[in-house]
Amino acid sequence: MRRLFMEPIGIFILATICQFYSCAQNVSDSVERMQYASVAGEEYLEGEKIDINLDDKVYFDFDKSTLDADDKNLLEQYLPAIRKAKIVRLEGHCDERGTREYNLALGERRALEVRDFLIIKGVSGKKIRVVSFGEERPIKNASNEKAWAENRRVEISLY
Repeated sequence: MRRLFMEPIGIFILATICQFYSCAQNVSDSVERMQYASVAGEEYLEGEKIDINLDDKVYFDFDKSTLDADDKNLLEQYLPAIRKAKIVRLEGHCDERGTREYNLALGERRALEVRDFLIIKGVSGKKIRVVSFGEERPIKNASNEKAWAENRRVEISLY
C-alpha cells in the first residue's frame, strides 16, 4: 500500500480524496440563508396582497377536484379583480385522510382545475401560480367531517 502512494497515480488519488473531503467540510446550505420567496422565484409574495370582499376559498368534495356550479359562480365574480392583478396564486389543500403524496397530488389537481377555469375565462396563464400544500396547512385540526370539509379547498390570493 505504501508503494501505491509513492507512484504518480497514487498521489493523484490521494490529492483528489483530500480535495473532496475539504470541500465537503466547507459546504454551506445557501438555500437556508436565502429567503424562500426568492429561491422559489415568487418575489410577489413580498408585495402587497390585494384584498377583495369575496370568499377567497373554493371548496371541494371528498377525493374530488372538479368545480361545481357554486365554485364557478364565485370564480366568475373574481374575474374583474383577477384581470387587474399581476399575479394570481392558487393554493391547493386537502384534509388529513390519504397519504402525504396522494394529498399533495390532489391539492395540485384542485388548484389546476381552478387555473384551467380561469384560463378558459380569458385570464393569462402566465400570471397564475399553482402550489399544493396537501394536508400540511389545515384550517381546522379536528378529525371530523366539518373540519375535513373546510380543509378541502383552493385558496385564491391576488398580488
